[in-house]
Amino acid sequence: MSSAARVHRASEEIPEKTRIRVKRTIKIAKDREDLRNWGWNPAWEASTQKLIEPGYLVGRVTAVLRGQFLLRLLDGERTGELTGRFRHLALNAAAFPAVGDWVLAQEAGPELALILGVLPRRNKLSRKEAGQEIQEQVLAANVDVVFVMTAFDEDFNVRRIERYAVMVRQAGMEPVVLINKSDLAQVDDARVAEARDVNPGGTVHRVSARTGEGLDLVRFYLPAGKTGIFLGSSGVGKSTLLNSLLGDEIQTTTPVRVSDGKGRHTTSTRQMFMLPAGGLVIDNPGLREIQLWADESALTEAFSEISSLARFCRYGDCTHGPESGCAVKEAVEKGTLPGDRYEGYLKLRKELSYLQRKQDPAEQAEHKRRWKSIHRAARALYRDREKNGG
Repeated sequence: MSSAARVHRASEEIPEKTRIRVKRTIKIAKDREDLRNWGWNPAWEASTQKLIEPGYLVGRVTAVLRGQFLLRLLDGERTGELTGRFRHLALNAAAFPAVGDWVLAQEAGPELALILGVLPRRNKLSRKEAGQEIQEQVLAANVDVVFVMTAFDEDFNVRRIERYAVMVRQAGMEPVVLINKSDLAQVDDARVAEARDVNPGGTVHRVSARTGEGLDLVRFYLPAGKTGIFLGSSGVGKSTLLNSLLGDEIQTTTPVRVSDGKGRHTTSTRQMFMLPAGGLVIDNPGLREIQLWADESALTEAFSEISSLARFCRYGDCTHGPESGCAVKEAVEKGTLPGDRYEGYLKLRKELSYLQRKQDPAEQAEHKRRWKSIHRAARALYRDREKNGG
């Protein structure tokens, strides 16, 4: 069977009712129907030219919904479906396309394209899948700037900002923290300082989707062809801010409880939008859980002040726990390092150590061996004390 015949047959096997119909949310002039407007550039061209064979289409994933994909191709939008071969060869769910990915596809009808593969990612934003299984969930790929959103209300939480900072640095970027709802009466400038303290090396801005404060700063980060993403919990105003940037009610605003005060927005899918000036924004559903998928290097960058102090610890492998001569604990005792910042570091490091053990059987075996040795030593000490009447 020829390649074209296989593609045609595969398209016939996809029930029409399962194909998503995502309405075009932004009117784009024909002269802008070009992949360069969606982030394609000479660097992508040079790095992937050997992978793109005649007859292949290149497209960017602009939405994901229940296992289906909206693709931006040279000739417009199409629904994308994974081929059976793709599903079979994918090592895990993280290998599936995410919003922001560039993919190779083949035409399979006037509105359908079959996704053959994902082009190598420049970066990815990931978290651990919710639940007990140790699986990576890719939230977005090939992003230029990450906006971590919180608000001047009960949503403000510096520990949550810390988590996002580790996630973003794992992707090789620095988070831009946006504190929304600066128009509220209870705005406290101390919160801006708190956010800066837990985001060393990053930036923090006050914004208001309602009054427009700070929106020009957000636009500055998103020139034509650059991709940003909003991360944050439900209710911080991600979709309201996006609507303000777009100048239209693209994302739906839903009624909320009186205690929420200013309205809550619900985003049912991750989707990419083009701003009037050409920047690209990925709106992401509110994250209930932020379980990290990162390594020690991301933690080191996110807690750079602790990493700097650690160089003065007595022992090179100091865990900043029970050891003597720990410069980090000394800084906490002197008040030069906030105690809650130190506790946040220990909590995240413990979480990442657990993740590493679960991913690496050798590391897990070593962890068990180490604790068995500690327990044996403790039992031996107890027996000696009993024997000596102590």
